This record gives sequence, C-alpha cells and structure tokens, in this order.
Amino acid sequence: MSNLLSLRQEQESTSFHPISGFYPGYSREHEFLLQLLGRPRPEQSLTLARAAPQVDWQRLFLITPPDLSAYLGHKISEYGLTSQCPAQLLQEAEDARRATTVRWLRLRFELRNLMSEFDRHNLDFVVLKGAVLAFIAYPDSSLRPVSDLDLLVRRESLEKALKLIGDAGFRCPERFEFANPLIIKDSVVPGEEISLPLEKPGTQALIEVHTQLESAEPWFPVSIEKVWEHIEETDWNDVCIPILDVHEFLFHLVLHLSRGHYFSLGLRALLDVHLWVELQEKRLDWQWIRNESVRRGYSDWMYLTLKMVKDSFLTPIPREFFDQMATPPNLERLQKLAYQQIWADQRAHSKVPPRLAITLSQPSVGRAISSLFKRLDPDGALATPMIPALQISNNARWRLSFRRILRDLKVKAPIYLRALQNGSLAWSSLERAARLIRGQTEIRDILMGREEHREEQGKAIQKKGAA
Repeated sequence: MSNLLSLRQEQESTSFHPISGFYPGYSREHEFLLQLLGRPRPEQSLTLARAAPQVDWQRLFLITPPDLSAYLGHKISEYGLTSQCPAQLLQEAEDARRATTVRWLRLRFELRNLMSEFDRHNLDFVVLKGAVLAFIAYPDSSLRPVSDLDLLVRRESLEKALKLIGDAGFRCPERFEFANPLIIKDSVVPGEEISLPLEKPGTQALIEVHTQLESAEPWFPVSIEKVWEHIEETDWNDVCIPILDVHEFLFHLVLHLSRGHYFSLGLRALLDVHLWVELQEKRLDWQWIRNESVRRGYSDWMYLTLKMVKDSFLTPIPREFFDQMATPPNLERLQKLAYQQIWADQRAHSKVPPRLAITLSQPSVGRAISSLFKRLDPDGALATPMIPALQISNNARWRLSFRRILRDLKVKAPIYLRALQNGSLAWSSLERAARLIRGQTEIRDILMGREEHREEQGKAIQKKGAA
C-alpha cells in the first residue's frame, strides 16, 4: 500500500510537466535534473532545496548523460546542494571535469597553432559548435566535453587547409582505409559530405574539416557564400576566433542535432541550444528566425526542437514564435520519439555495436541481410564525397571486399568481444538499441517525407508558372 501511495505521489509531482506526457519513464529525478540545468527562476534555490531530500541521487546521476556529469556537479554546487549529494557522486563529476580540462588543453594548443598557420597563408576558417559553446556559452570550458574540433573552410581552400593540418601532424586514422559512407553514418543524405576525423598520433586531438553546413546548401536555399558574408569574431581564450553569426549558429545547432542526428546526441545537445539562446537573448530576432525558417524550408525541425528546448529548460523563446508558425505533422508522435532519443541510456547504448543495432532494426530479414552486405560494397564510397578524399583502389571488387572484411575483423572484433563480456549483446540490450534506430528512422520519414512533398509542390508551381 505504501509503495502504491509513493508511486501516486511521484506521478502527481511530475504530471504537470510538459515532458511527462511524452516520456513514460519521466520521474522526480528527471524533473529535478531539468530544474537544475534550466533557466533560473525566482525562489528556485528554495524549490530545489525542498526537493533535494526526496531525490534518489544515485538514480539522478544514472539518468544524467556522461557528457553532462561535470555540468551537473557544477549546478549542484552553485545551488548549495553539495551536502545533500553523496560525496562519491560529486567526485565522479569532478573527475569528469578534470578529464575535460586536460582534453581542452591539448585541443586549444593545437587550434592556436593551426590558427597561426591559417592566418599566415590567408586561409579563411570558422570554428563550429562545441569549441565555441564551451568557451562562451558554458560557465567554464571544463564543463562542456568535446570529442573533436569542427572547422568550416571554403571549398576552394579545402586542399590547402588539409595540407596545413597534415603538416601539423594530423593524419586520417588507418581504420578508415576502406571507409564507406553507408557504414560511417547511419543514413547519408544525397549531396552530403562525410568528414572523417583527422587524428594526431599519440594524442586524443581530433579535427574534422567541413565545407558544408546542415542548415544550408545543397539541401536548403541558403548559399554557403552568403553564410561567409556574415561571419563574426568572438573572444576565445584570449584570442579572437571566427564563428557563425548569432542566427546562423542557432540554425546550425538545431539542424545538426535534429535533422543531422535525429536527437540521438542526447540531452546535452538540447542544453547547448538552451545556453546559446540564453546567452544571445537580446540579439535574437525571433520574427526573423520564424520567417527565415519558413523560407529556408526547415520550420518543422525548428519548431519541434525549440519547443522541446523551451519545455525542458524554460528557455526564453517567445510563445509567438510557435503561435505564428505551422505545427509539424504528427507533433505528439514526433515528441515521443525525440524524447526517447534524448533520454536514452547512453552508457548502455554506446556499448552495443552500431552496425548490429542497425541490422536488427530492419523491418524484415531480407532488409537485415541487405544491410549487412552494404559493408561489402566498395562502390558505396564513390557516391558520397569524403574529407579527406580516400584513395579508392582499382583492385578487383572481390579483393577489396576481402580486405575490408580483414580490416573489420581487426578493428571490430575487440568491440564485439567487449560487448559480449559486458553483457551488451544480451537480447534486451540489442532490442533497446534497435528500437532507438527505428525511432530515428520514423522521425526522418515523417519530416523528410514532408520536405520532399514541399519540394515537389514547389517544382509543380514553377512548372505551371513557366507554362
């Protein structure tokens, strides 16, 4: 009886939250986490202090993605709740922060050197995403983990940029010798370039070079040259770095996490958007953003993502932005699918071999077998441009397939062995991973299907006008 009463009280305490209706596992700990991370409100410290004794701290840290562990520890300290939280958990957060600090020291050193070389050779570049957010949107760069540095360069300067990066000691790792776009990324949009990480041997420094943005051509009517016309500069660790302008940066963040990754980047990607909007609140023109989102053709992605950000963190996005924009199709279903991705257990999901999850997510045995055989197709790498461009051998097709299999055995066998040892190959783990892949596919089908319909309508109107 007491358990039933406790469950009822927990449901009552969280049922009012906008997210609770879209994510069945939503709990008191989810509510507490979002309050900690979200926009400060009057008397929030008192509200959190009252809620803290009711929180299962072990569960709170378990549902918090690893890439938010350091930031969670920071917010707990900021609100004066360290005495409520077990010391071991706070130590884990501090360890994560130290690890990020060390990684940033190396990446910062490498970027400084590259900036000097780029400037010396008059090569334009833009720093994207995480490196910008960590130093200007987060309270401290150690609170925002990063896996690599993303740089945008002009297409005509790509070869020179890759040479300078190569001269600095960066190389494409051997594991990408037989890279195929169809297995590097779960789904490749026509015209999309695949940027392989360039790695400095003996370090954890990774750099990805891009000439495209998800929010611009070739998918949307935004010339990349127009983007280059509005580049800004910002202070970054005592130096000035070029970044996208405030609105283009927001478009890029939203399209990257939604259309680019179907929300599989998790809660931190939503928090990134929230912190950027909060930082740039006085500069953002929401009427212009709404009109431009419609004109460019990604209003559905903007509406869905920004609604989730606002609902999660009380982000200062005006209600009129949503009221004056068409609602995406199947919005309720889209939110359920997206929150499933956002709150997925990244610790467990990351241990499941991705290709196995993709294979099991297929709707039929035939499709699953076809998915596996894509790995054996050496021609798959020819249709999608890669940075850096890989040398495709002229050897016989069967010989390339055989060499790819040998490379897979060398690289992937240890991954599958570890997955077997840690229990990640259990059917329940595989089924959860496959369900997430199916959810991403459904999000893509709903919204990209609508994009294709709009494109067909536009062509029909143009054809009619020409007649």
